[in-house]
Amino acid sequence: MVLGVVVASIGLTACGGAAPGLSVQSLPGPSGAVRPPGVRQGLPQDITAMVLPATGDDTRLTQGLDGFAQMVGHATLHECAERQGVSPPEVPPPAYIGWSDLPDLGFIERHGLTQSVPAMPDAQSPAPAGRKDPEAQRRCAEEAHSATKEFKDLYAPLQSKWWPEVSAARDDPQARKALRALPGCLARHRIDVDDEDGFFALVDRTVQGIEDADEAARADRGFGAAYATCMAPVEAVREPLRISRRTAFQVSHRDEILALQRTLLPRIRELERRHGLSFARPVP
Repeated sequence: MVLGVVVASIGLTACGGAAPGLSVQSLPGPSGAVRPPGVRQGLPQDITAMVLPATGDDTRLTQGLDGFAQMVGHATLHECAERQGVSPPEVPPPAYIGWSDLPDLGFIERHGLTQSVPAMPDAQSPAPAGRKDPEAQRRCAEEAHSATKEFKDLYAPLQSKWWPEVSAARDDPQARKALRALPGCLARHRIDVDDEDGFFALVDRTVQGIEDADEAARADRGFGAAYATCMAPVEAVREPLRISRRTAFQVSHRDEILALQRTLLPRIRELERRHGLSFARPVP
C-alpha cells in the first residue's frame, strides 16, 4: 500500500502569494527560535517501530529505514559510476519522507508540512565530473535500483501486510468522527477548508505561490502549527487503535517478525560498512 506523503520537497519559484481569502500573517508563528530539523544516528535494538509504525514518533525510524534504502541505492550508483569513469545520472538525493496516515505532529508543528530532511547532506554537492556514456550510466542506474530493491525486499513483504491495518484504524467510526472536527478547528486559525485533502491542497497552492523562500517557509510552519494543533485530538483517537492492531498483528505474524529481527539489523550493519553509511532518523 502506498500512503500519501505529508513531507515532500516543493519548489518555491512559482509566482503569486497566499491563496485567495487567506492571510499568511494570520497563521500561527513559531513559539521560539526556528532551528532546522536534524538527524540522529544509530540503530534501535528492536525493529517494531521501523517496520510496523503505529505513532508519529515511530515513523521517524520508518523514515530512517526507507531513507537507508535510498542511501544504499545512491551509494551503489556513485560507486558504479566511479568504477566506470562516468558521471552518475542525475537523481533526487535521498531524503526522509513522512505519511499522512501517520502524521508526526511533533515534527510538523515545528517545521511545517513541506519540509524534507536530507538523508545524505553530502549528496547535495556536485558529483565529480566524468565522461558521458549513456549505456554505462544506464547500467549503473540498474545496479543502484537492484541494490535498493534487494534491501527493501527484506522488510517490504511484512510491512505491506501492516499498512492495511493502519488504514483500518483511520477508517474506524470513532476516528472518522474525530476527523470531521478538523475543518472547524482549522477555521479558528482562519483556514477555510472542507476536509483534510482540501487543507493539503491549500498548503501546496499557498507555499508554491510565494516567491520569497523565507516567507514561504514561515507560511509552511504556520500551516504545520495549525494542523498539529487540530490533528492532536484525531491522533489521540487513532493512535490507540493502531497500537491495539499492532499488538494483534505481532501475535499473528510472530514467526515472520522474529525472522526479520534476526536478518534486518545485521544486514544494515553490513551495508553501513560496505558503503560507508550510517543509519539515521529525522528528529525535530
